[in-house]
Amino acid sequence: MITAAIAFAEIERARPDLVEPVGLMLIRHPDPAPFWVAASGATDGRERARRMFIEAARWPDDSKGTDNDRLSWHSARHPIVAEDASAETRELVASRGGDPAGDAIEALTLQAAVMANPEAGADERALALSWFLHVTGDIHQPLHVTDYFSAEYPTGNAAGALSYVWDPLQDSATSLHILWDSNSIRSTALKDVDRYATELVETHPRSSFPQLGQPTSTPDFEAWVRETHQIAIDFAYGGGIEFVSDPDKDQTSEQLVGKMVNYILFGVSPLEEAPDVPAEYWEQLQEVAQSQVTLAGYRMADVIIAAADTLIAERALSGRVLEAADAVQQRAQQ
Repeated sequence: MITAAIAFAEIERARPDLVEPVGLMLIRHPDPAPFWVAASGATDGRERARRMFIEAARWPDDSKGTDNDRLSWHSARHPIVAEDASAETRELVASRGGDPAGDAIEALTLQAAVMANPEAGADERALALSWFLHVTGDIHQPLHVTDYFSAEYPTGNAAGALSYVWDPLQDSATSLHILWDSNSIRSTALKDVDRYATELVETHPRSSFPQLGQPTSTPDFEAWVRETHQIAIDFAYGGGIEFVSDPDKDQTSEQLVGKMVNYILFGVSPLEEAPDVPAEYWEQLQEVAQSQVTLAGYRMADVIIAAADTLIAERALSGRVLEAADAVQQRAQQ
């Protein structure tokens, strides 16, 4: 939600003409009810569009367990292999051929193409926008692009979902994945989202990110993943953090997601003890995560603007072709 709030503000700053079309498009979302609820109470069209845009970013998580769920789209996990990993584990990692686990890169490529496609319906583009916003946010979080392999985790630690630390915010054991996903704010209240998004933009202006280039509707999503994965290597796992394993190593992906949801909604943890997060690590984690959230928002805006420009240009060209065809037909009739 925070990345989307940043992206919307950036779109509104750079291209205010796109605000109304985005709002009209999201009204056509295939799962409209959450968007109508999100827009309720808005006093004008701009605010309705903004609220629906922010809702779009969280919609894929809210759809977990439904027919709209695409669990493999939330990650693109490259390995980190510990020194104590067995030969069998190293062979397992090598068998991937350098490809990440998870389809986030493919999903982003597809959604960006749909957003820029003049032949796609408004409902298709609304769905694509939802997934694009969400997955872009996901791949800027180091645990969404990393699996940790070791003697303790011979088949990986499921993007940190199997590795537990003591949560400094909730005073209980939580997964390393959740610690990185939700490390500064866990409120979904719009006023809290807006306040925090404003703070992040002030702290991390666009000019502070040299990797932001010219907006394009087809960026190098793999490069984004690699960039975030390097953060996992250098800090997320290389910053002196200790963790313990979930004793249930055979649980399914759906069960892992269920545990995370149970913790986020109800504070229920499967473990009673876990190592403390060092104060220095905790402070740096928040700085890194805040920077990544803000960068993701700027990148979202750039791709959406570029996709809209492509769409507008394609439609203009189609109109000129049709006009030319009509002129030819009229001359033939004369």
